[in-house]
Amino acid sequence: MTEQKQWSLEEIRSLIGKTIEQTLVVDLSMLRAFCQCIDESDPKWFETVAPGFFTSVIMSGGYSSLGVPTPYKRTVAAGADWEFLKPVSTGDVITTTHQFSEIQDKTSEKGPRAILVFKSTHRNQKGEIVGISTTNVMSY
Repeated sequence: MTEQKQWSLEEIRSLIGKTIEQTLVVDLSMLRAFCQCIDESDPKWFETVAPGFFTSVIMSGGYSSLGVPTPYKRTVAAGADWEFLKPVSTGDVITTTHQFSEIQDKTSEKGPRAILVFKSTHRNQKGEIVGISTTNVMSY
């Protein structure tokens, strides 16, 4: 078994600004499956996307997609903020740009820790921003 490289905070900091784009076509079958999973029967959510769908389908941070390494062995989600600006409907094509934007050294007497911050902009097929999200991942 090969040992993985231990990345320093400085090496990871050099990756700030790394971006990736992902596209999602909002499809009626996806909305129905989501509503079924959460036991939602209101038909209005078959046309307009519920915010919960948006946050679960579009991984807000892009952490896994960007492949940014972490400085320590363990990682855990450390919170996300969402701002919804326009409704998303069936048939919309959402293009999300994920960006690695910051790493914060949070080392304390409890041990080494770092917070990695990912910012994402979500646009519809008209180029309108429908949402903005910030996701934090803690490495310890």
